[in-house]
Amino acid sequence: MNIVLISAIIINILFVIVLLTGLFYKFKQPKNKAIYGYLIAGCMILYIITLNLVLVYGLFEKYFFYSFILFLCIISPFIIGKLVNYNSLKIYTIIHILSCLISLIILLILL
Repeated sequence: MNIVLISAIIINILFVIVLLTGLFYKFKQPKNKAIYGYLIAGCMILYIITLNLVLVYGLFEKYFFYSFILFLCIISPFIIGKLVNYNSLKIYTIIHILSCLISLIILLILL
């Protein structure tokens, strides 16, 4: 199970880096923005899959509190997606980065 935890930590760090890149970099060419969109979609899918695997592992090992927090981190992109508009995009990106950092802390505790 350590392989799944370590891969979840690596994917989580990569996802935070990708989100921070989009937060601070101004894309001038549409091609680069499209590549960034594909990258963020791929990272988010991997993030959700690995956190689901760790969540199931936490439920089997009776880490119910940590599993509940990971569940909240898994559903946070969907909640944020319902609330965000173009004007508040940076605020919700920061909230999503904080959610990823909370899940990273939980993953490091479980390791």
